[in-house]
Amino acid sequence: MIWSARPFYAVAILLASFAPLLATRLARAPSAPTAVSDRMGLTLGEDDRHHIVVTSLRSGGVADRDGIAVGDQLTGMAGRPATTLEAVRRLVRAPGHCAMPLMLVRHGIPYRAIIWQCGKASIG
Repeated sequence: MIWSARPFYAVAILLASFAPLLATRLARAPSAPTAVSDRMGLTLGEDDRHHIVVTSLRSGGVADRDGIAVGDQLTGMAGRPATTLEAVRRLVRAPGHCAMPLMLVRHGIPYRAIIWQCGKASIG
């Protein structure tokens, strides 16, 4: 018996149409909130343990030039604990903070960085 190819093409097209339909129906995880500082040259976000971490650096920016790395955990800022992204946003936007002391942790080792939002940085 010789089979016609037409039913196979119909089934293939039907199956191929399910992938886009399913993709539009599946729940998507909400995008993680971020805090961006153009003056400091970095972007912050939360990791899966709700720690505030550096998620990206502006190439050649203040933070990039002075050794802050993607993945570093921000534990404190301007003498205050960095507990939420909203608190960090408020501190970054606060007037009068040209020198912003940061407490960070990289691979379990704490270190301090002073970001000069007026154009310089220093790591200690």
